[in-house]
Amino acid sequence: MSFLNDIKDKLFLRRFNRDAGESKQPSSAGQPPHPERAHRIAIVFPSDTSEFRKDVDKWRDRTKSPKRKIEVLGFFQQDVGGASFDFNALSVKDLNWYGIPQGDSVKAFLDQSVDILIRLGPSSHPVLDYLAAIKPAGLKVGPIANGPYPNPYHLQFDASEQERPRDQLMAIERIFSFTNAPATS
Repeated sequence: MSFLNDIKDKLFLRRFNRDAGESKQPSSAGQPPHPERAHRIAIVFPSDTSEFRKDVDKWRDRTKSPKRKIEVLGFFQQDVGGASFDFNALSVKDLNWYGIPQGDSVKAFLDQSVDILIRLGPSSHPVLDYLAAIKPAGLKVGPIANGPYPNPYHLQFDASEQERPRDQLMAIERIFSFTNAPATS
């Protein structure tokens, strides 16, 4: 079994590196991305826990505006069948045999670039890290990466202290409160 897992890991890493290298990132013309100026924000997160889904929903409701679109993609570790959510859902049934996400939800998620991509969850999550690496975004925010995969994040936060998305989003907001702050004049 270990031999098969090693093959899967090597294939996943090869595909991760290839797809991350091919990902077209939008040019960063003008001001640096900041949540207050962003027109399009994407969030990817592990969505198995109802508390996690509520945390992301509350942040999205509090942050959205007529000028800002917030796109959310949640990953479930189990098949959710026909359940519906108010965000795009991805589950283990949407992974190929060595763990690469595929299907309509992934295609829809990747079709448009965003100003800011926020990846929530544990420090290492191969599926979410892969999605973050290949999603076109002006700024990618995610947990400090310590896994075997290339780090796709421009701005990182310590996820070891904050497990819930609510706490991670607060840490990100705290970072943005003094990083690339909008002009006060």
